[in-house]
Amino acid sequence: MKIPNLVHKLGGLTTSAIVCAGFGLAAFSSPASAALLARNTFNDAALSIDAFGSTSNSGTISTNVSVGATVLKAYLYTSSVWDFSPVNDVKLNGNLLKVSDATVLTPDANPTTTVLWDVTSILGSLSGLQNHTIEELGDNDGSTLVVAYKDASTTGFTSFIFDGELATTGDTTTFNFAQPYTGGDFLVSIADSFSFQTSGQFTTIDVTTDSTPSRRLTSSAGGQDDGSGANGALITAGGIGDSPTNPDPFASDAGGFRTDDEYYNLALGNSADPNPFIKPGDTFVTLNTRNPSNDDNVYGLFVTSTFRTSTTVPESNSILGVLALGAVGVSGLIKRNRHKVAVKA
Repeated sequence: MKIPNLVHKLGGLTTSAIVCAGFGLAAFSSPASAALLARNTFNDAALSIDAFGSTSNSGTISTNVSVGATVLKAYLYTSSVWDFSPVNDVKLNGNLLKVSDATVLTPDANPTTTVLWDVTSILGSLSGLQNHTIEELGDNDGSTLVVAYKDASTTGFTSFIFDGELATTGDTTTFNFAQPYTGGDFLVSIADSFSFQTSGQFTTIDVTTDSTPSRRLTSSAGGQDDGSGANGALITAGGIGDSPTNPDPFASDAGGFRTDDEYYNLALGNSADPNPFIKPGDTFVTLNTRNPSNDDNVYGLFVTSTFRTSTTVPESNSILGVLALGAVGVSGLIKRNRHKVAVKA
């Protein structure tokens, strides 16, 4: 299956809005251990996210943007195949994207290199669900397309794009709220390359809040959901068609199937515990991640919340932004990208 973009169709496709009291998301904390930096914050905006991977090096990648919406920014991420080959140039809708013109995500410490192109000029006008041609001019491990857009249906939402490289041995990312949480969706998706399931390659995510000492969100993030089981197509990103219903937190990648679509809503519970991960009165959320196989490349974290950002002070490292926010709750609808498969060496 192909996961088109992780389109946080908050308020766009099927949206249920719940008006909540205002509160603040104050410093987005990415402590020294965390290697994700804030790329952008968008007020009154939602995200469309899709991933592509293919051993044939060509195919389509999708966007799902409301008709008439304004495209604020579009990014294309592309990763190398671990340390087997460098990142290669890409064509998007026939437009050549040279690696020499791309931004290399830092710290670039693991054997995978991920680069980023700003493709807003290529995708500045979008309407509904669309497929875009993509061609890798050499062996890459896939790409993720993230589009931020706004229209009347996204009023009240705030979207955040974080990217970099989470440490496989364990990493921590914390969101501190300026005022206690009172309600509303907290949608999280990740982008991950060089992860093959079912083979014991996965990332675990544990959530800690004021009300939750430590709780497992997933034991099986990763895999080739948007590609296939072979090098050159090992990629996944929570996206269009994926469900905000959280996965079984203790399911493994064994048994020939995958249960985690890399898209989560911390305002919900899961099959092990129906209570939400984040509760009214909480002042922070911490995500603890770990990749036991030590070879998955988690390079993107995308959040769409019902927090409205009125002030943002971006920083380059641990304090990523000072945010004052209001709240409106929604349910996101996301579709999944097609998988292709090849086996890791």
